[in-house]
Amino acid sequence: MRRPVQRKAEVADVQEWSIVEQLPSAADYNRLRDLVGWGAYREDVIVKSLPNSLYCLCATADGQVVGMARVIGDGGMVYYIQDVIVIPGYRRRGIGTQLMDRVMAYIRTYASDNSIVGLMAAKGKEAFYTRYGFTVRPTDQLGSGMTMFWKA
Repeated sequence: MRRPVQRKAEVADVQEWSIVEQLPSAADYNRLRDLVGWGAYREDVIVKSLPNSLYCLCATADGQVVGMARVIGDGGMVYYIQDVIVIPGYRRRGIGTQLMDRVMAYIRTYASDNSIVGLMAAKGKEAFYTRYGFTVRPTDQLGSGMTMFWKA
């Protein structure tokens, strides 16, 4: 990963959290996914896959990982924002915004003209991403985004 990013912020109830450029452990990754209802992956798949991320941030509070975001892609033409997670109980404190602000700063630094930046918003979270310039599809010019969850 290219640049360490560290910042602490205080929230209204005086709990402190920080965002650090790092990969989550496999256990933390699965815990985050489970807590938001996305399901777990096998540990060997996580250990093999996460280091291939272009950029990854973790939000920590009270000694645990409470959120994350990462960028995957080819590092030039295509960037995909993946796994933007803030667990229940830590939402609405600005953590997701801080994660996305840093992800977008990374993309501004490394993307070139006409790079494609994509993401798949969780249902009901579209407005969060439109403020970063993302378009809800379909539009008159763009078809529906599509997804397949592979079953081996």
